[in-house]
Amino acid sequence: MVIAGQDRRQARQQTRWCSRAALAAAFLLVAMLCGLEPARAAERVALVIGNSAYASLNTLPNARNDAEAIAGTLKHLDFEVLLGVDIGREEMRTTIDRFREIARGASIAAVYYAGHGIQISGKNYLVPTDAVIHSADDVVATTVRFDDLLAELGRLDAFKIVFLDACQNNPLSSELGAFPDGLAPPPDVSGFLIGYATQPGKVAYEGAGRNSPYATALLTRMTARGVEVLPMLSKVNQDVRAQTGGWQVPYVQFSIKPEFYFAPGGREETDPETRLWHLATQQNDQDLLGIYLQRYPEGRFAEDARSLMAKDIGSAPALADKARPSPPADAKEVLWSLIIDSRSRDLADLYLSRYPDGPHAGEARRLAASLVSDDVVSATPELLCERLATHPNDATANVSGVSLDRLARNADTAIAACAKAAERNDENAHYKALLARSYAAKGNVADAVANYQAAAAVGDTRALVSLGLLHEAGQGVPRDRAKAVSLYEEAVAKGSSDGAINLAVALYKGQGGTRDVPRAIELLKKASADGAARATYNLGVFAKDGIEGTPEEAAGLFVKAADQGYAAGAVSAAALYDEGAGVARSPETAADLLLRAVGTDDGETLEKLGSEARNWSPETIRRIQQRLADAGYYSAEVDGQPGPKFMAALRDWRLFGGG
Repeated sequence: MVIAGQDRRQARQQTRWCSRAALAAAFLLVAMLCGLEPARAAERVALVIGNSAYASLNTLPNARNDAEAIAGTLKHLDFEVLLGVDIGREEMRTTIDRFREIARGASIAAVYYAGHGIQISGKNYLVPTDAVIHSADDVVATTVRFDDLLAELGRLDAFKIVFLDACQNNPLSSELGAFPDGLAPPPDVSGFLIGYATQPGKVAYEGAGRNSPYATALLTRMTARGVEVLPMLSKVNQDVRAQTGGWQVPYVQFSIKPEFYFAPGGREETDPETRLWHLATQQNDQDLLGIYLQRYPEGRFAEDARSLMAKDIGSAPALADKARPSPPADAKEVLWSLIIDSRSRDLADLYLSRYPDGPHAGEARRLAASLVSDDVVSATPELLCERLATHPNDATANVSGVSLDRLARNADTAIAACAKAAERNDENAHYKALLARSYAAKGNVADAVANYQAAAAVGDTRALVSLGLLHEAGQGVPRDRAKAVSLYEEAVAKGSSDGAINLAVALYKGQGGTRDVPRAIELLKKASADGAARATYNLGVFAKDGIEGTPEEAAGLFVKAADQGYAAGAVSAAALYDEGAGVARSPETAADLLLRAVGTDDGETLEKLGSEARNWSPETIRRIQQRLADAGYYSAEVDGQPGPKFMAALRDWRLFGGG
């Protein structure tokens, strides 16, 4: 089960919910009032505005942070950026005019706005920092109408992207209480893709860290290479829903299906965790190993990292008969790419300490200032709660998560932090869910159940799923599978993939009184489309067994599950290719898939190949030996027979990567 809270700053006042948002008008770079003037011939341009320091309204700390972070990421993605921070009405108008001129001839124009926003009579208004508002007339006279921005951009031939990270509460409720909270739906979107941080009229959160949930999701997902904008935004939607327990659901509207990539090119073969691990080992870098362990205390390579921290990698016995793989040709560029993809303050600080005059030093300083270290010593109660109590299988969390055993060792600290976070953020039930998990780790079932119930009562999806599991097991509550099914149904209605998987299993088995295989399959397909690897894997099992789909389709589903982050999918697909079960027999494909699993899982495949290598055909083992030899890890005979040198080479493959 996945139990984790969203990354969110304390929001004691409703006005702060709308704080950052009013309109993260997504990625057309705002006029850079404090930097270089972008080239007029740029193909990709962006306007980014972040208004935090308001003269007469409450300050919005995250708006500036979000704008600067978005601007830095877009620069990394080859956008020319105009960045405006804390600007008044005339400056906003001038900036928009300037951007329109700069964007002439561009193929992509993106806009991001962070700051206050107001809806009046179905129209949205962006609020400059110098606005003084006491009436509806003041809103019209002292703000920038969103429709006017769209009209200016509409004159461009470029593909236009505008995102509103919109606060959905009226920042002037005391003066304008008669006007509706939230932002109105966008007007005519012909030629635009327009995104809201949440559905019109709903609440958007500011975030417990230095960035809002929506900005955090955008920053995380934009840098994924080879992912079109709509699938990317689907991931953003999933991340934000998960971080906010289903309370905040991003909204996208477009007139034609766009074909656009923020990060063009082939997809990364490995995730940031694996890339950080290999960069550390290839350079024999103790600093990077330490950062890896701090960021991923229970990561897939955590035990290997702890072992290597105590010794020189280059002296490892497995490397005695060969040279350690060469570090990347330009390690600082690899490091910078990791900083952007992982958004790690510690990596940014390391870059600056090693390359103070490096090509990305300026951006690294700005990024470091906008992020929080993975070190929990100085963390806020909210961040400390998340880092200590988040479930390790939570793919949408901004922290790596910890097992129940590890949480139990820090249960008292986690309980104190999560209780404080829950008290300071009573509108955000996720901290109650994390508090419940902390109590469960300590063995205090009664308090765990009470907090799960409190969080589930207001619709927190992780609490709903966790409470459903407790009812299935009869742990702390009466065993009631029908109740569990009801809780999963509620979580599914709020977009929970975990709820969909658990409900699918219950319906397939007939738990709760009803067996409904077609609906179970439908639920798994939806969760798979949302990126849930275990749902995809289960569909592969169904296909292999002929329940839904064909054995021929099973291998593709298992590989897709591996692509989504479930390495066991690669092993299951390898077995089909090794045996020729439902697919053309291919020892070479089987070998590639097994090596992929060895290099990306938690060590389980390596262990099984050691104890069960003879369960695989000699042809597949021979192909693995040849791949290891080609990479410089294996020097014995390529004979299809596993042995000590074969296992040592596999360990080196896991340690340093496939090269």
